[in-house]
Amino acid sequence: MVRIKKLPQAGLRIEAKMETPQRVAIRAGEKSLRLDMPKLLGGAGRGIMPLEALLSAYAGSLNVVGNFVAKTTDFDLRHWEFTIWAEFDPRGIYGLAKVRKAILVVHVEARVTTSESERRLAQLRKTIAARDPVHNLLKSSGVRFREQWTRVPPSGSETKARKK
Repeated sequence: MVRIKKLPQAGLRIEAKMETPQRVAIRAGEKSLRLDMPKLLGGAGRGIMPLEALLSAYAGSLNVVGNFVAKTTDFDLRHWEFTIWAEFDPRGIYGLAKVRKAILVVHVEARVTTSESERRLAQLRKTIAARDPVHNLLKSSGVRFREQWTRVPPSGSETKARKK
């Protein structure tokens, strides 16, 4: 079991500059990325769309929080993969209708390689949902979740990720 001695206090800060009406350059410290719309929507396709970035942030948060939870609960997490997609109503963005929530449902398919039981996997999933800040942000905005977490038994050739 991992013990936390001191909680780090950190702020979050990014800088964003418009490159075109459809593309923005983002810096977070020394790291950078671009968000852009596809050519079909007037962009150049030089980056992912902002809502794809939101789903990407959710996948990254699931990975980080999930690995931390697995480590602190001695859960045998060897590998996992996520497919995440959203049911999205673009009418509000285009001014075609009043849309209270553009993202209606977020679907998560997780394939988890573990020797743990289905019961332990369900507990891991529940703990991640309680602790994940992106999940909680989406949930508090009224987004519904449809999740399917599948346990994949290890083949024996994987090494435990948490021992790396």
